[in-house]
Amino acid sequence: MTYRAPGGDLSGRVVVVTGANRGMGQETARELARMGAEVVLACRSKHRGEAAKADIISSTGARAITVMELDLSSPRSVCAFATDFARRFSTLDVLVNNAAASLRTREVTREGFERTWATNVLGPHLLTTLLVPALRASGRGRIVNVSTLAAGGLDLSDTQYERRRYRAIGAYRASKQASRMLTWALADRLQGELVTANALNPGYVLTDLTRDVTGLLKVMVALTSFTAQTPLDGADTAIWLAASPDVEGLTARFWSKRREIACRFRDDDQIHELAGLVEQQLSRGGAHEAMVA
Repeated sequence: MTYRAPGGDLSGRVVVVTGANRGMGQETARELARMGAEVVLACRSKHRGEAAKADIISSTGARAITVMELDLSSPRSVCAFATDFARRFSTLDVLVNNAAASLRTREVTREGFERTWATNVLGPHLLTTLLVPALRASGRGRIVNVSTLAAGGLDLSDTQYERRRYRAIGAYRASKQASRMLTWALADRLQGELVTANALNPGYVLTDLTRDVTGLLKVMVALTSFTAQTPLDGADTAIWLAASPDVEGLTARFWSKRREIACRFRDDDQIHELAGLVEQQLSRGGAHEAMVA
C-alpha cells in the first residue's frame, strides 16, 4: 500500500492525537499538521513528545504543534490534561485515540486497575468524555478510535484478569473489543449532534506492541514481518477519518483501508452493560475526585 493524502484543508482546526511520539500516532500527527491543523501531541513522555515535535516540524515546516503530557492509565493525569487543554483551547475539531498498551505481565495501577485495561479502555473513555464539550463547540467534531480486526475475548465479569490467567495478547484483544463497543455507545449518546465517533482497523504494522512479544507469537511476527505495512500506511485510515470531507457526518462505523466493514460487537445489551461497568470503575478509581481536584 502507498499512502495518499486524503485531501481537505485543516487550517484553523485543532487536533489531539494520543500516543503521538512514535509509530502510527506520530505519522497521524505529522500528516494532519501538514494539512494545516494545530496539533496537540498527547504523550506519556514529555521528552519523547518534544523529540517528535521537532521531527514533525523538520519534515513539514508546520509550527502549530503543542506537546502535552498524558498518562492514560491514570485518571488524575487524564483529568489534568483535559483541564489544561480547556485553558489553552476553546474548541477541538478532532480527537484521535491512538495510544495503546500491551504488557507481558499483569500490572496494576495505583487505582487498582489492570494496566492494559486502564490504558486502552478507561483512560480513552474518560478523556473522550471530558473533551466532548470542546468537540461540540467546534460544530463538527470527530472522534477517531484506533482498534483492530483481532479484537475479541472480552469477559465483562472479569475485565481485570483477577480470576483468569493473564495473557498479553488476550488482554489487548479484549481491550480493543471494549474500545469498539464504547465507540458505538458514544455515537449513540451523541446522535443528532454534530460530533461523530468511528473506529478503525489499521492493518498489520510492526510497532513496539508487535515486536515486544514472546514465544510462538514472536516466531509468527518474524515469519510475517515482510507483509507488514509502514506506520504511515497503518495510519492512513485514521488520517482519512480525521480529515476527509468524504466522511463528514458519518458515525458509528468501523473502517479498514478507508472502507466500512462489519463489526460483530453490536449487541445493545452488552454495550449498555460495558458502558455502565466502565463508569462504575472510573468512579471507584477516583476519576470524579480527580475531576474536581
